[in-house]
Amino acid sequence: MGLLKRLFRRNDDYRSAEYDEEAAGTRYGTLDDEKPAQAEPEELRRIWRPGDSQKYDVVDLCEQMIDISRELEDTRSEYQLVTNYLNDIQTIENLTKEEKEPLIDYATKMTSLEKARSEFLKTEKRLSETQYAQLQEEEDELPDVIKRLQANETYLDTIKKDMSYLEGEKLQWSMQRSEGRAQMRLMRKFSVYLLAIYATLSALFLIVGIATDRSPRIPMLVGTALAAIMGVFILVRYQDAMRDVRQAELNKNRAVTLENRVKIKYVNIKNAVDYACEKYHTKGSRDLAQLYELYQEEMRERERQRQNNDRLEESTRALITCLEERHHLYDAKVWENHANAIIDPREMVELKHDLITRRQKLRERIEYNINTLSSMKKEILGNLDRLGANGPYVWDILRKLEDISASF
Repeated sequence: MGLLKRLFRRNDDYRSAEYDEEAAGTRYGTLDDEKPAQAEPEELRRIWRPGDSQKYDVVDLCEQMIDISRELEDTRSEYQLVTNYLNDIQTIENLTKEEKEPLIDYATKMTSLEKARSEFLKTEKRLSETQYAQLQEEEDELPDVIKRLQANETYLDTIKKDMSYLEGEKLQWSMQRSEGRAQMRLMRKFSVYLLAIYATLSALFLIVGIATDRSPRIPMLVGTALAAIMGVFILVRYQDAMRDVRQAELNKNRAVTLENRVKIKYVNIKNAVDYACEKYHTKGSRDLAQLYELYQEEMRERERQRQNNDRLEESTRALITCLEERHHLYDAKVWENHANAIIDPREMVELKHDLITRRQKLRERIEYNINTLSSMKKEILGNLDRLGANGPYVWDILRKLEDISASF
């Protein structure tokens, strides 16, 4: 493009018909400038087309030729690039079997490693990147976390059993206390009944003794003895029931105290378990252990993938170095994406065919642009005598455009 910048420049002052570029000391600017230093003379801007009442612009036609020349230069560069790639293919195809062996070895390794990387990337990830990053940060602590979570869950089950047992104890002691109190009420009733019976019998014995004029002493003694025995029995039973009630209350209070302590432990451990589950987004130690196993598998797979990438990079460097230093290819790096073509001749034929097709299309574009430039040149030359003093300027442009076309 440097040639074009030096080529397509405008003269600021068209001084005379005898145009001399070196002697004039003129100043030039590119056609891409938005504001030229000085507008072209009117006789250069508008010239009569022969046989046509329309006016046409010679400068615009020159600018079109310049644009086409630029495209021609770009197309020529692309054409040369494609040709260089075809030469590289020809170089590889002309290698002997011994020379191709290291290339095929490197390319085979690259293909295999690239396939493994593609399969890894296509594998459905069972761990999100967030989960993997979190587990990676706490990798050293996770085994202890899992063990602690398992112990807490086991302890929670034990505490639940203890709470159920203490609840049963509370119910049992409540029932025993109720039974003791019922026994005490029954003994109090029996004592009242015994006292009433004893008083009734004593009065009856006195009345009968007075009526029969006999002493009621013996019946009274017998009744008193029986009443005393029954009273002692009632008293003993009452005291036993009262002791049972007191003991039941003590046992129940102790069960309540133990249950409260166990509940506090249960709440603390339950909170710890819930926090661990919430932190790692799991339902328990079993899920966390499975998650840790998935993490370890993922870590091992990523490590294998990292090693594969290192080997792939090593094989790629070896292939490029071999192609550059041994066989002096124009562009060895491009074969990083076409390793299959080195292994499979069919791939190489297809690649070569694509490049030939591209080069043919480029050649057609180049020929079309050259023909277009030739037609435009003829049209301008046919009206060159009408330019007067500005003819040398246009002729210089045509001469330089001719040099570009001829250089192809």
